[in-house]
Amino acid sequence: MNRDVTTGQRPPSILIVDDVAANLQVLTGMLDDQGYLTRPVTNGKMALLAAQNDPPDLVLLDITMPEMDGYEVCARMKADEKLKDIPVIFISALYDTVDKVKGFSVGGQDYVTKPFQFEEVHARVETHLNLRRLQLQLEEQNRLLLESRRTLMLQLTKAADYVLSLIPPPITKGRIRTDWRLIPSFQLGGDSLGYHWIDKGHFAMYLLDVCGHGVGPALLSVSVLNMLRSQSLPDADFRMPAQVLCALNRAFPMEKQDELYFTAWYGVFDTAARELRYAGGGHPPALILDASGQAADAPVSGPPLGVDPDAVYEDAVLTVSSPAELCVFSDGCYEIHQPDGKMWNYEEFEALVIHTLADDAPDLDALYGQVRKVSGKETLEDDFSILKVSLA
Repeated sequence: MNRDVTTGQRPPSILIVDDVAANLQVLTGMLDDQGYLTRPVTNGKMALLAAQNDPPDLVLLDITMPEMDGYEVCARMKADEKLKDIPVIFISALYDTVDKVKGFSVGGQDYVTKPFQFEEVHARVETHLNLRRLQLQLEEQNRLLLESRRTLMLQLTKAADYVLSLIPPPITKGRIRTDWRLIPSFQLGGDSLGYHWIDKGHFAMYLLDVCGHGVGPALLSVSVLNMLRSQSLPDADFRMPAQVLCALNRAFPMEKQDELYFTAWYGVFDTAARELRYAGGGHPPALILDASGQAADAPVSGPPLGVDPDAVYEDAVLTVSSPAELCVFSDGCYEIHQPDGKMWNYEEFEALVIHTLADDAPDLDALYGQVRKVSGKETLEDDFSILKVSLA
């Protein structure tokens, strides 16, 4: 017995529309014998009402009927959101190609001419029921894929929110003030940043960027960030950046992190000596801007973390004039494809940062807006992560 195209539990329902009782009897008899559930009606109005009350799986529709012909019935069905996808096979004694073309133009899927041949009717019915079944299966698969995508996007959004929740709020009062932006790209990334007082005289600040996008990089980023926040790395003086990076490099070898590695910049400001001690691996140089508008880079020399267990990281020390602005950022801020296909570079971004920080009211949102203009896109390809520390 033929099964229902939607559930597989009941026979397919076929609505047969013809104003001639003999035709209804012939078609009903043919299809009943094949196990279909037939529903015969004698005019167009009854057909539309029956279809609305209980949509069939297929319609066999006569063209020549009084009051409302088959063309109009089909057109009304195709205009109805509930009925528009139900396949319609026209049945008619009309042989003219123009009549067939008109049937297709109003939404009919096929055409059977009278007198009926059992084999032809059965073959066409089976063909369109199978096509309808495949269409419904595809729609269901698409629905499940869309639902799965929505769930995944919700999870990624929650994960991104969690990463942001670990970053301390901006410091707006005191001799050291901070501001930051971490704006994820269209995918969950591996950027994170933070800062804290190690003791009364030493202020730590850091930014890291795990390669790739997705849950894996985000989890690694969070793990590293939590170690820095809690100062829980063994054999590391957190006032000595090179020691911190060496300890992180040992703690997170890429072969144990699904081949993920990360870049990092870590610095400590000694408030009494006004010295910035810093180190990094594979990370862009930080930028320091003094009160006169003079800029200096704070480059790093070590390799990315997690790649080489024997990697060496060294401290660099800068004396910082008062006041000064320090900016640390990820490469996602400047490795941007412009609309003309050219890649924006570090020097161009550096010039934009200097111009922004030299303003009377430096605004990281304005900086992000300018970078987006450079990209020509609403969302950047990589995370936009920047930490600004004002050292008064």
